Amino acid sequence: MEEEKKLAQKKKQNMRLYPFYKMIAADVLFFNAIKVLFYTQIKGISNANVVFIETMYAFFKLVLQVPMAVVVSKLGIRKSIIIGNIFWLAEVVLIMISNHYAVIVLSQLLSAIGWSCKSIAETPMLNTSIPEAHIKGKIFTKLESKGYSRYCYISAITTIMAGFLYEINGYIPIILAISFMILVLLISINFNEIKQIESTKNKTMKQSIKEVKEGISFIIKSPRLKSLLLMIGFMWGIICIFGTYQTTLLKDIHVPAKYIGIILATLDIIQGISATRANYFNEKHKNKTLTLIALQMTLGIIVAGGVVIIAIPRIPQLTIIIFTYVLRMSDKGIFQIIRKRYMGNFMPQEMLTKVYAIYSMIASVSRMLVGAIGSYLLTFMTIEYAMVVIGILFTIVMCLISLYMKTRIGLKPEEYTNKDIAYIG
Repeated sequence: MEEEKKLAQKKKQNMRLYPFYKMIAADVLFFNAIKVLFYTQIKGISNANVVFIETMYAFFKLVLQVPMAVVVSKLGIRKSIIIGNIFWLAEVVLIMISNHYAVIVLSQLLSAIGWSCKSIAETPMLNTSIPEAHIKGKIFTKLESKGYSRYCYISAITTIMAGFLYEINGYIPIILAISFMILVLLISINFNEIKQIESTKNKTMKQSIKEVKEGISFIIKSPRLKSLLLMIGFMWGIICIFGTYQTTLLKDIHVPAKYIGIILATLDIIQGISATRANYFNEKHKNKTLTLIALQMTLGIIVAGGVVIIAIPRIPQLTIIIFTYVLRMSDKGIFQIIRKRYMGNFMPQEMLTKVYAIYSMIASVSRMLVGAIGSYLLTFMTIEYAMVVIGILFTIVMCLISLYMKTRIGLKPEEYTNKDIAYIG
């Protein structure tokens, strides 16, 4: 009885801490807003090489996913989150002090290690902290959207500040980013490991590897998970390339840094609002949710690049571009919550870290391929033409994936087979 009370208290502490943790740990505050400007103007890196940096990050994440899944299985969720935040912090410090492009690329290796640990461990940590009940999914979505929406709001504030501070000194935003990352690390230290410590302490590396192999085998055999992970992995690639391209486009059409900051801050607020409406959007569109989001993003890329190519007057041009950005960020806010809920559906707790590891691998492949294509296009065409080409190509790919998903996602629970929802570790 006493042990049950202690376990309940640990779970409550994790649930209390998680929204605040998510608020400042979802991404790099301050620095993300001026990252492209910092790379190109302070570090002297070309637009094509900036996109290539993103591609290398995706490559490193891809290579590291299985090893990191084994590490998480061996060390446990809490320690993995702490280690992830240490490497995450080291990445930004290295970017700040680097003088060579090769060092920037190396920083992406540190980032990949950190984010791999974080992405595999953070959501399962929240899942295992929520008591088993028929409303567990709603509680999860509430806590996740609460933390993520607050992140979007604080990101908006720091984005505006970053734009103005960057014009004073380009290093001020990155120093502030490091300060927040230290706070994230301190919070993660206060999380509790929910499962019995002995279950990870006495586990051999061979047992950890076996567990990961069994989990991966289950995912590969599941039609539902394969199609779901393929779609959301592809969508993450679109989100990442659009995120890099959108700032580059604004820079290339000569929008001042401080105004770029204001635009991005407004978009963060929109993303935060949309994140809180993820359940409503999903209930309205049901199994068409992912397809609709992906289609809006790919068409938005085409329109944003197209209005620059046809050279319409500047005010209408900026209005249309920003409107496509609003759609993208609204879709991203919904996507960030819905993808986690979809991946957790029908999944026992022991499978969650494996599912997130495989998702990260697929998302990394998608991000790497999309980044490679995006970087290559920028070597012989301007950003607006690259956006149109990318948008057309990925609209076609998205339609093909949607057709593949049609008979595999959005079914009633009784319509799924044991391959989709049954797992015995």
